[in-house]
Amino acid sequence: MRTRLIIMIIMILPLFVDAQNFNPPKPQMQDPLFNLWGNKRPELPQTPTVKPLYRSRAENAQAKLAIEERKLIKIAKKAWAKEADLKKEKENLKNLENTPETDNNAYHQKKIEKSKKQIAKSQDKLNKLKTEVDSKSKKVENMEKAIEAAKLKKEEDY
Repeated sequence: MRTRLIIMIIMILPLFVDAQNFNPPKPQMQDPLFNLWGNKRPELPQTPTVKPLYRSRAENAQAKLAIEERKLIKIAKKAWAKEADLKKEKENLKNLENTPETDNNAYHQKKIEKSKKQIAKSQDKLNKLKTEVDSKSKKVENMEKAIEAAKLKKEEDY
């Protein structure tokens, strides 16, 4: 009885070993994009990112300040671009008004009115952007003051 059990275990053991080491064949990609790299997917460069486990309040405030400064710069660039566009539109309006066709051409008068409306819209957008830039710059200044105060407080604690 014992020998039969041992023989049975020896016969079944290879089945369990094969089942544990089973590697199914991987299907090959038929996409021509992957064939450029020899049936391998292209590897993107991975930059190692190391995040600290804990950041102090000052570091968090510095990170928030950096984000707000980037937002401020982005909005300021938009405002500068809008201002440049407004200057070009005003020059075009001056050129339209100074042309000799202004006296009797109705189509020309419509162009002038249309450009005036466009300038007014652009001016409104520019004013909104400028107020947004002002509010963001005040927010950044307040954050900088808060960080400086936190640093001074930290120095006083030591």
